[in-house]
Formats: sequence, structure tokens, C-alpha cells
Amino acid sequence: MLTSWKKQEDLDFLSEVSSVPLQQSLRHLQTAFTNFFSGRAKYPNFKKKRNGGNAEFTKSGFKWKDGQVSDR
Repeated sequence: MLTSWKKQEDLDFLSEVSSVPLQQSLRHLQTAFTNFFSGRAKYPNFKKKRNGGNAEFTKSGFKWKDGQVSDR
């Protein structure tokens, strides 16, 4: 679905970033709802923008070349 979302005109900003963090955020969301419906956790909450933020990247999504990190 992420690919189709990137093609929508109102969601074209999703194409400006690497797909790896977007995919990882969807994986985290799936885990949160799975835990909620299994009774292991409370309902998932979105983090506030003012608290900074974080991102998780997988090794396969990036490469190190000439002292710089770039996405694949």
C-alpha cells in the first residue's frame, strides 16, 4: 500500500524520503495494534511533534561511501 500512497497527489511528500523509515514505522504500528488486540498493551498513541522524534533505520537501507551516508 505504501507504493500506491506515494503515487497519490496529496501524499507526494512521502516520496521525498527513503522508504525504509516509512516501512519501519508501519511495522511498529502493526506490532502495536497486534499487542493491543492480544491484550498485552494499551491502545497505541501517536508521539507528539514537540518531543523531538526518532527514527529507526535498517542496515540494508543505507550505504557508507566517501565518509557520507546515502540511501540505496
